[in-house]
Amino acid sequence: MQLLAHILGLDDASGRWYSFWSGIFGDASILSVPAMAMRRHNCHVKRCPRLGRHPVAGTTWTVCRRHHPDGHPSAEDIQTKADAP
Repeated sequence: MQLLAHILGLDDASGRWYSFWSGIFGDASILSVPAMAMRRHNCHVKRCPRLGRHPVAGTTWTVCRRHHPDGHPSAEDIQTKADAP
């Protein structure tokens, strides 16, 4: 039980609230950075959790390949464009 209190920052190491703010609260703020990055780069379609990598022409939106209006290029399309002079 004492180990759990120490991990959560609830034991009195340097003051009443110091361990909490630098312990579990500090870890929570570090772990929220990937969540914010995921939110920033996800598909613009509502409730779509996929990463938006494809820009929509004429807008500032980026969407996933499932929601892109022009579809997504296949491996053959990319290979033929790479082989063209």
